[in-house]
Amino acid sequence: MTDKGKQVDTSQVPDDETQSAFTAVMPVISDLLEIGTRAFALGEWEEAIDSFGQLASITEQTFGSESPRYADGLVMYGRALLQHAIEQNALMAEKTLADAATGNLGKEEEDETAGLPTKANINFEGEPDFRQIESLALEDAENGESSKGKQADTGEEEEDEEEEDDFAAAWDVLDLARVIQAKATDSKSQLKYAETLMLLGDVSMESENFGQAVKDFSEALEVKMQYLDDSSRELAELYYKLALAYEYNQDTSKALELMNDVERILGNRLKTVQASDKDEDVAEAESLADVLADVASKIEEWKSPQKPVDINAMTPEESAMAEKAKAMFKEAMESGKINDISNLVRPHKKKAVDGEATAKRKPEDEDTEAKRLKSETVEE
Repeated sequence: MTDKGKQVDTSQVPDDETQSAFTAVMPVISDLLEIGTRAFALGEWEEAIDSFGQLASITEQTFGSESPRYADGLVMYGRALLQHAIEQNALMAEKTLADAATGNLGKEEEDETAGLPTKANINFEGEPDFRQIESLALEDAENGESSKGKQADTGEEEEDEEEEDDFAAAWDVLDLARVIQAKATDSKSQLKYAETLMLLGDVSMESENFGQAVKDFSEALEVKMQYLDDSSRELAELYYKLALAYEYNQDTSKALELMNDVERILGNRLKTVQASDKDEDVAEAESLADVLADVASKIEEWKSPQKPVDINAMTPEESAMAEKAKAMFKEAMESGKINDISNLVRPHKKKAVDGEATAKRKPEDEDTEAKRLKSETVEE
């Protein structure tokens, strides 16, 4: 991320000069952290990306490319990149549907949109909250039309590339942090390592690489189970994420097993807080009851997948109403009073096709580690 030649070599700098350098840079790090954290909380992703990117660069130069502080900066940077990519993807989807609904989407654009990949179009906003409650210029008509078309095409291509770049960048940044954090063995560092694995899983889910998401969430679960008790909401959250990954990876039976674990852990937590009369525990008990209801509903949904309506099973009255609705819809379509946007409504893929997923982990021995070894050789 930075020029290794600019990195501070603390082994050859007297202690007083080293301390002076650290003293000078710490206020800058503190300011960047404060600005980035505030921007992230407000959803100002570009400002957060800029601040955390600078933070990661400075911590690498100051503390080294293997330091935990550098890894922390990378995680914050990667998280902001991920959220920005998710938001941009949602905005593009909304704009496309709005253009189609208002008739502003031309035939060529419709054809192009119909063939777009569904990467990152999954919305996971309905997930239960397992954690503690937190508040958080017109051109001339003569030559303008053709040039506008070309410019629009170029702009759309750039937007698609930028979106993919953000997801790919988030993956690369977080994966580098994972490599650094994996080397530490204390409990605090290992829990940070597990959080980074969860973020990598989130990137994979948004990129519809569900097999990779299963792998990352599973690794994170192995780590967290060593340090968290059996009533931790963090553990329940991770079980839920893993269950969701299995469900989208076409393994419903495994997903249901994991959902049972979610219920068990949340049940344990509910018993714990119900035994307390503290105001915060009473509020958490109410929250847990709602979450458990959501989990139970999700389990029933997965056990009984929605079946197509059997026309033959309808009563005569229901059949008549269905035929009337079909006739009205057909008449509206033929009259041109409404726009057909059915080609824009794409079902989510349950499993990414091999070789098409964006967020595939680069073998660390071939890429990340190779760069690291090269830089260490130069430094020596």
